[in-house]
Amino acid sequence: MKYKLSNSQIGFTLLELTVTTAMLSVMTVSCMMLVSTSYTAWNRHEDDHATREAGLAVLRHINRHVRQAASVVGISTVIDTSGTLSVLDATGQTLVWDHDAGTKEVRFGVTTATNVLATGIEELSFLGIRRNGWEASTVLDEIHSVRCTTKVNLIRPSGTDSVTTSSQAWLRSW
Repeated sequence: MKYKLSNSQIGFTLLELTVTTAMLSVMTVSCMMLVSTSYTAWNRHEDDHATREAGLAVLRHINRHVRQAASVVGISTVIDTSGTLSVLDATGQTLVWDHDAGTKEVRFGVTTATNVLATGIEELSFLGIRRNGWEASTVLDEIHSVRCTTKVNLIRPSGTDSVTTSSQAWLRSW
């Protein structure tokens, strides 16, 4: 049995095409919103990682040099959140770290801190510690280890989260 279609039944109707196009548009917009949200989350994660890594890199750099230092020749007070530290290394050079609160940079150099070590560091503080390992000292000859603390801010949609990290390094000279 042969079924014959009339000319009006061949193809799609305008209503079918309109509904299909609308459904396809909704699906496309939904997918693009999902991709955009994922991309934003990925970028936020990468920014957070870079900011945290900058704070940790400063700690590693200072610890490495303090462990090889002969003595501390200058240290800011622990309440100074934009601190500075100077140590005398084994070759007789004075290594200096300085935090600039205005630019949020940590600078490093020999004799003067001129080279940018890291950016985005909110606070940098130092604490000189006596040889018993827990008692603080501001007398340079009594300092046998240095506790360094960095603070970085992570930007969130709900506000800012602060991450504080610290480490302690013993001078090799004593």
